[in-house]
Amino acid sequence: MSIQDDYEGRDIFEALADDMETARLRQARTPGQEGSLGGDMTIEALPTVYRGTTFRSALEASWAATLDSLGIVWEYEPEMVTLPSGAKYLPDFRLPEIGTWLEVKGTGVPRVEKAYEFGETLACDCPRIRGIRRCSCRWPGGELVLIGNPPRPIDPWSDGYEDYNPYAMHRLVRRHPGFASWKSTRNSRCWLTRCTQCRRATWFDMPRCRACCGPLAGSIGHHSGSSEFEFIRISGIAVPEQDAGDDPPAA
Repeated sequence: MSIQDDYEGRDIFEALADDMETARLRQARTPGQEGSLGGDMTIEALPTVYRGTTFRSALEASWAATLDSLGIVWEYEPEMVTLPSGAKYLPDFRLPEIGTWLEVKGTGVPRVEKAYEFGETLACDCPRIRGIRRCSCRWPGGELVLIGNPPRPIDPWSDGYEDYNPYAMHRLVRRHPGFASWKSTRNSRCWLTRCTQCRRATWFDMPRCRACCGPLAGSIGHHSGSSEFEFIRISGIAVPEQDAGDDPPAA
């Protein structure tokens, strides 16, 4: 059984209630309200209910489910932020236990400038001593701001399914939800791992766990789109063509 099948079977009554409310909200929308999270594909920005929370799109709801599958606590649109430029910004997710924020965007979508500006305000500004930064921030390097993209589609040949027969391979590609894909607003590589000490999932771009602040010795950092972390798809969003990202390091 895949992660997707196991997760969707968590509570059939809760899932049914979410689906019914999603259908009601979408039916109530007037023609022309559908947005696009565009790029090389179109993902309609239709309201989607997941675990009683109404999200602006299926992609946002899917990211919430993916965070749940990783055991990462999230808050949806927790607060409006005033940026140094004076612009107002409402981040999609705050992940309070790992000092991270997540802005969900479709592939190639513009309007990420606010997320990048927000990331700059939260980055570490501890002084350097003899050229070495002595970080004393609550979170290593300051709080992270990530862009959560649509999932990377499965590639049977590189993801370990090359021995499947053609029919099974076609069915796998059509049904598989893909793998979690993201980018850091720090313009540096950022990996996802499960800490060997506290066993919690966390993103990092410095060799310390953002969940327990301990060293990540022995933990493996997985790049964006890694087959280690399956995406949880809500309401059948489509999977775009997308680059798998950089090679994973050992933390």
